[in-house]
Amino acid sequence: MSSLSVSSEVLDGITALAQQFNLPTEEFLTQIIQGKLVIIDADELEDLLDVKDAILAEADPNNQERVSWGEVKQELNL
Repeated sequence: MSSLSVSSEVLDGITALAQQFNLPTEEFLTQIIQGKLVIIDADELEDLLDVKDAILAEADPNNQERVSWGEVKQELNL
């Protein structure tokens, strides 16, 4: 087994994250390594959620009316 040195601040942060998932620190890190838990940038997550919402809106049968680009520009006073 290899060893890794981290500062107490980093270890405290990892431990706090593991506690949020109700996992021991070692199990938390193991699940990250196994791809069962992922770390994602908050901005990237927001973008993914926006895409998901757009896909759901497009698929909604009550949302099939199309609006021309000209109407959108006029509404936005462009």
